Amino acid sequence: MIELRPLRYFLSIVEHGSLSRAAEVLHVAQPALSLHLKRLEAQFGCQLLHRTTRGVVPTENGQRLAQRARSLLEHTNNLVDEVRGLEAVPSGPAVIGIPTSLGTILTVPLVKRVRELFPDIRLKVVEALSGHMRDWVLSGQADLAVTFGAEPTPGLTTQFLARESLCLVGPLHDPLIAHAAAIEMDQVLDLPLIMPSRPHGVREEVERAATIRRRPPNVVVELDALHQIKPLVADGIGYTILSQRYARHGSDSERLSVLPITRPAIERVISLAHASDRPLSVAAGAVQAQLLHLVTRLTHDGRWI
Repeated sequence: MIELRPLRYFLSIVEHGSLSRAAEVLHVAQPALSLHLKRLEAQFGCQLLHRTTRGVVPTENGQRLAQRARSLLEHTNNLVDEVRGLEAVPSGPAVIGIPTSLGTILTVPLVKRVRELFPDIRLKVVEALSGHMRDWVLSGQADLAVTFGAEPTPGLTTQFLARESLCLVGPLHDPLIAHAAAIEMDQVLDLPLIMPSRPHGVREEVERAATIRRRPPNVVVELDALHQIKPLVADGIGYTILSQRYARHGSDSERLSVLPITRPAIERVISLAHASDRPLSVAAGAVQAQLLHLVTRLTHDGRWI
């Protein structure tokens, strides 16, 4: 039978990368921590940590155990909330992942609303490119995440939030954009494009549209930082494909031109996802409800088209 305490100790060692640091945080003597680790390795019959000059790192088996242990301990920590029921006052941790391109419109108002209504929730918002979102939810690193794409993902339950079109973005006064009402996808695919790498959402949508045309996009630069792509486009280094909402936001937006794409248009579905096999805690459920309320308000106000 596996006890929870050695799993907590093991996770702390992995997260801090050091037995001595984990012992300090846990207020446990380091020899006792080492003993728990040896017993855990004996119980599983394999080495869980690899010692280096800089500390310790998990082996492949250790990484697998850390992922499962994190999920198990999360279930245990949420047990009290689940027993209380939905009528309980939301409290405790809640982690939500938000893609960088949506953080500009969602993160600040969501944090403000959660803090105002539920001060006992310890909210953590993680922003990154969209390719990480599904993996974070499936691995238990996030309770919820905003995702792009309509295709179902095994292990995830999704709820529709919004739908938006992607546009060609180029430098201000670019002659290709300035004198056109729209541009066809065939023409877009010939342009020198600056794009994030796969599996990030906007790249996946562009690749899907390119497959329909039976030709690849002309990606000349891959850059996994949307906020750095826009100044490069503004300086004439290449073009990119973004939502009009994100292209029009920020200090570089005044130096950019935006043109709708047709034949085919690139539309993407935005959803809110959580793991199918893990019930949301009361805290995470409250954050989910507030995000849905926020998106409804933004779309009704016309701030998110």
